[in-house]
Amino acid sequence: MRRRFLKSLGALAALPPLEATLGPLAARVRADGATDSPFARFAPIEPTDRDALVLPDGFVHDVVLKWGDPFTADGRAFGYNNDWIGVFPRDGADDLVLVVNHEYVSLAYGGDAALYPQTFEMLRGRRPEVDDQKRDVGCSVVRVRRDGDGRWTAVIGDPLNRRIDAFTPMRADGPAAGLLGGGAVEGTFDNCGGQVTPWGTALTCEENFDQRVPAQVDAQGRFATGGVFNLPGGHYGWVVEFDPFDPGSVPVKHTALGRFRHENVGLRVSPGRQVVCYMGDDRLGGHVWKFVSNFSYRPGDPANRHLLSAGRLFAARFGADGRGEWIPLDMRTELDPNPDPKDPKPFIPRGARRLRDCYASPGAMLLDAYQAANAIGASPSGRPEDLEVHPADGSVFISFTAAPGRSGPWQNPFGEVWRIVEKGGDPLASRFRWERFCVGARRGERAGAPFAQPDNLAIDARGDLWLTTDLSSDVIHVHPDYVPLGNSGLFRLGVLGARRGAVEQFASLPSEAEPTGPAFAPGEQALFLSVQHPGERWGTRRRAEDSPKGSNWPHGTPGAPPQPAMVAIRRS
Repeated sequence: MRRRFLKSLGALAALPPLEATLGPLAARVRADGATDSPFARFAPIEPTDRDALVLPDGFVHDVVLKWGDPFTADGRAFGYNNDWIGVFPRDGADDLVLVVNHEYVSLAYGGDAALYPQTFEMLRGRRPEVDDQKRDVGCSVVRVRRDGDGRWTAVIGDPLNRRIDAFTPMRADGPAAGLLGGGAVEGTFDNCGGQVTPWGTALTCEENFDQRVPAQVDAQGRFATGGVFNLPGGHYGWVVEFDPFDPGSVPVKHTALGRFRHENVGLRVSPGRQVVCYMGDDRLGGHVWKFVSNFSYRPGDPANRHLLSAGRLFAARFGADGRGEWIPLDMRTELDPNPDPKDPKPFIPRGARRLRDCYASPGAMLLDAYQAANAIGASPSGRPEDLEVHPADGSVFISFTAAPGRSGPWQNPFGEVWRIVEKGGDPLASRFRWERFCVGARRGERAGAPFAQPDNLAIDARGDLWLTTDLSSDVIHVHPDYVPLGNSGLFRLGVLGARRGAVEQFASLPSEAEPTGPAFAPGEQALFLSVQHPGERWGTRRRAEDSPKGSNWPHGTPGAPPQPAMVAIRRS
């Protein structure tokens, strides 16, 4: 999600050099693998400030669905600010079910235009109410097909098509379920990242819930109802699981994974072993997390849908020497409070020594996971956004958007991509090593395409990373260090062999838009991408000469309302 920088960018802090490779990736992913993919080779583009989705020669895109398009049998519309895309094959590579998150609606915030009310009125003829906002967030489930000409289109009215929003009945499980009114909860929103599970469900993550409902909880696990959405604050900030092939299924919020601003969840799953989830808490000073299930994954076992209901949660502590450890969020864990008052902690009674002295129950502790992690000395980091597990060796890539002005190794205002490797390659290990894999920079400061503020990640068939950037609204086309970067973009980062560390720009987004949720179709016959909040800073562009301020994408006509949309990128 786009946020304004609150600190001065200043001079780029000196960064230690990239560490030596922590271990070669497994041979089963070869540096020259999958060369028959349509995306294996392309001519990198230069940054642009055009109000268009600019791609390399030989690629085109189909607008599959945009905000406001009816697509369900009962006429429900595709939601606003689409984000993560989960791909579920239905009947071959050309017939898919997609799960698409809808993160938030663009209101007047920090100098941004009131884009959502402005365009809502243009499209629907009235001003939006809060209930409209609650219907335009959550998730969409939509069947898509590729036609004989190669174009991807939505199957309008398909029985699988579904909207999940802030009104949808849900339930909660795990240690905090009893504190959430017996486990019955209402709706989901601020859905940012997600994951497709090996057992065929979708995981969607609730991120900036605190902008809609109260975030604070007390030592007993009690919370308030209120905020813009006037809902119980403790019901939000979780990872939610549901079945995209069962429109009548009830989504489940897994409280064992903790309550914080969940950007995403990356999975490491092997048959006969416990499931491991890696997660980021996207805020200045947010933590990197690991969850280990109590029970093991067994292919084909219906019990897999309960694997995230019970387990152990850990927060990372990063050492300056490239080493790190996982600290358990456990009632028995000793207190070691982070000293900076910027890192909020729970009330710590006099003489308290362990987390059990601060919380009445494990459920109350999980409801307050962010503050509890600060109480045990987990590292406040540089806005950890997407975390993805590499399929070759299980190493974890993390996009840190940046934390300028904070102490520690995250002061680069352009952000960084890190890689962590568990000790002995064991996901159950309590220690790990970390390295800076690739750093954001000004144009000309390093070889390859410049990028800043890394966000979502995807991994292709060759083992390379695909990285989206999210240039904050107060620097894009304004700050001299960012003007040469143009609009936000999509980049490929080489991981294997001679390509390691190479950065190539693949796409430039429309004006003031953010690319989110990149996901490949089977066989990489398409790359699905969310185009989020075009025109968020300056609103609807009224005159062509106002470029690059504002947007009219995807219509391309001055005065037309900019609309978030999901596209399918393919070879022409």
